[in-house]
Amino acid sequence: MARRKRQTRVKDKWTMKKWFTLIAPEYFGMAEVGYTPADDESKVVGRTVEVTLAELTNDYSNQNPYKKLVFKVFRVAGENAYTKFHRFELTRDYLNSLTRRRTSKIEDIVDVQTADGYVLRVKSVAFTVKRCQSSQKRAIRKVMNEIVKENAKKSNFVQFLQEAILGKIPAEIYRSAKKIYPLRRVEIRKIEVLREPKEIVEERALAKAEEKVEAEA
Repeated sequence: MARRKRQTRVKDKWTMKKWFTLIAPEYFGMAEVGYTPADDESKVVGRTVEVTLAELTNDYSNQNPYKKLVFKVFRVAGENAYTKFHRFELTRDYLNSLTRRRTSKIEDIVDVQTADGYVLRVKSVAFTVKRCQSSQKRAIRKVMNEIVKENAKKSNFVQFLQEAILGKIPAEIYRSAKKIYPLRRVEIRKIEVLREPKEIVEERALAKAEEKVEAEA
């Protein structure tokens, strides 16, 4: 009898929930990237969804299946949960496939600010053809650091994301750093949002307040 009651409670709990459609940011085409259940829309805000670039663009060529994007819900309207960019990273399997014996792996981490005020943590990595010296590693790391900072400084958030994820910035690093030592590959392996511009935060807070007023009216 007790077991039947527990099963009934679990069933009732699920029947109270509804499914919300997760929507990618506008600069990623506002594609549907998944669904999430909740009995209250306030519980959806803050949830994250992970999708590969291949799934998002329906393009499985090149490294797209190994590029992961994480979006976070910031607003719910009706049955749609709208997301913002939270994190980008390469899969561990892909990075492991690039690591080889008797070669060097050079990594750099830098916090940058885009032209429109986003503060990001960017992690880049370079793989050499053969093992290089410590002085060459330092020189290549400096090139990586400077190119990432310069691109962030002159680009807005969306432009920087696109150029980092789609390969323009890694290609620029490759062209400059290979003059120091022959390289096999350069990648931006991770991008995280540390802080959004104050105007964006205030704009979202205002929109949320207006939606609450409309819902209560």
